[in-house]
Amino acid sequence: MSTSTTVRPIEQWQILFHETMAALLRAQEAVKQQFGLWGILNGLWRSNRDLKTLNASLKGISELPDGVLSEEFIRSQIPQLRKLLTSIEDLIDAAKRHRLTNRSLTSAALGSIRIRGEYMADYLEALEMSIDPDVLKAINEGHNQIERGEFETMEQLF
Repeated sequence: MSTSTTVRPIEQWQILFHETMAALLRAQEAVKQQFGLWGILNGLWRSNRDLKTLNASLKGISELPDGVLSEEFIRSQIPQLRKLLTSIEDLIDAAKRHRLTNRSLTSAALGSIRIRGEYMADYLEALEMSIDPDVLKAINEGHNQIERGEFETMEQLF
């Protein structure tokens, strides 16, 4: 994979992160300030669309071959994803306080935002595991066992 091909998803991720964070904060403000039902709906659906696009970008990044992403990039993504997840939680909490989760027009958007946040939380967990020294040690031990021929196939277990 060429460097320019790799840089594209990373640059795209940064742009999408900032756009999504801004949309979430605008939606949260619309809910808190009670900008009217259409203003709230617009903010929620915009946030949902931006989260969908961001999740697609995360999927693209997660499919890059091992070793393409630097540990520095991975470490920089973790706090950004945590901020985004916190913003999603704050938005949903504000919507609950204003009783928007049980309205048919707003509950669908909020449910979709929550589900997109769950995907992001799973991605964050995978990122954290990818740089966890204990996980990396276990993977290396597994590779070493395979190289030494100390493994069993599934057929041998049955």
